[in-house]
Amino acid sequence: MKEKKYIYGEKKKPISSTLKKMKVGDVERYPIERMGSVRVTAYQIATQMRREKVVFSVIPRGLHVDVTRIR
Repeated sequence: MKEKKYIYGEKKKPISSTLKKMKVGDVERYPIERMGSVRVTAYQIATQMRREKVVFSVIPRGLHVDVTRIR
């Protein structure tokens, strides 16, 4: 298995699969440099899972982006 690279001092974790597995109230944190990718991916997943009424909140906080599953 290929080892994930360290990016900005943290292991690079997948965005899409992580967000899809989130339960209501879960919070995931990503480096601010990945803000664009995180925002677009959260929007795409929320659109694809609209029947289940999935909603994400993407908020930049300092050098990190917090993604919270609201519904």
